[in-house]
Amino acid sequence: MIKAAIWGAGYIAATHAESLRGLGIPIHVVVDRNADKARDFAQRWGIPHWSQQPEELFSDQVGCVHLCTPPNLHYEMACRLLEAGKHILCEKPLCFSNTEADTLARLAREKGLVCGVNFNVRFHQACQQAKKLVDSPDFGRVLLIHGSYLQEFSAPPSLRDWRYDPKLAGEMHAVTEIGSHWMDIAQYISGKRITAVSALFDRSYPIRYQEGNLLYGEPAPGRELFPVQSEEAAMVNLRFQGGAIGSMVLSEISQGRYNALSLEVTGEKQNLWWNAEQNNLLCHARKGGTVESNVFAFGNGFTDTFRSLAAAFYEDVLQGKPSEHPVYPTFEDGRNNVLLSNAILASARQDSKWVQVAQKEEEA
Repeated sequence: MIKAAIWGAGYIAATHAESLRGLGIPIHVVVDRNADKARDFAQRWGIPHWSQQPEELFSDQVGCVHLCTPPNLHYEMACRLLEAGKHILCEKPLCFSNTEADTLARLAREKGLVCGVNFNVRFHQACQQAKKLVDSPDFGRVLLIHGSYLQEFSAPPSLRDWRYDPKLAGEMHAVTEIGSHWMDIAQYISGKRITAVSALFDRSYPIRYQEGNLLYGEPAPGRELFPVQSEEAAMVNLRFQGGAIGSMVLSEISQGRYNALSLEVTGEKQNLWWNAEQNNLLCHARKGGTVESNVFAFGNGFTDTFRSLAAAFYEDVLQGKPSEHPVYPTFEDGRNNVLLSNAILASARQDSKWVQVAQKEEEA
């Protein structure tokens, strides 16, 4: 029986542990630099070993490692794990630079290891059905792809965490935190990759004011200045493979929007739309006809989508190699997302200039 390890004992690690428990995959060890967090996590999930030492991830008892740390740690550890023959399920973003992304995708191919990235949104039942509709000849050529991902988590007062530290989270926030999910699902459902981008960034609160662990939008006695370096909102125009156009609106500061990811795909013969806050409802229509609503009465939420991703991932892990056409997002998908994010950053820095997305390793 293959055993897993988890690196990082934060919020998302619990979702990994829950999915592994549901699949019957034993967790050998959890590793976190904070001894109390690692110990408490191990006790909570019945994990026999915990450690502060990343070397424990290379134990002979471990066949697959779940990377649940801030992204600045992903690249170096993923390289070491691939060289050691470990399968990997990594949180997003996969890494920071195009060169790093190329290296990880290449190593995964060369080693023949099962390597996935946690873009779980594609495992909503409605999204799986949407992909089937778009893939059908009855949908016609894809013409337009647009939507948004809006959240309130960074609206003041917000928690100061690692996401505000460029050394840990990278130079972007909204794009890599939520935009990465939107870009994955848009390309997955449409079957068209994004080839060029034109982006506009905004920092609505370029200076925040820290008191304790909270960041406020207004000064007050006892609050310290805290400069925000990454974008809190973004608007991105998109060009897709095959000639389709589109747009993506991102916001981390939209009050009342908890997890509002929306996507609409327009084809020559049909149109469909879906949003994550009504995740079990998929609508589609033809011109002049009624709107058809597919309701997934026994549908799923966030944790269910992650279980489905993990189940598909571990089917390949248990057979020891990647399947020919995996449903779960691979390191190639993670690489593509890194290239996209960096193209968006380059465009925003050049006053929304159109930037082509690197696709081949020699272009990155």
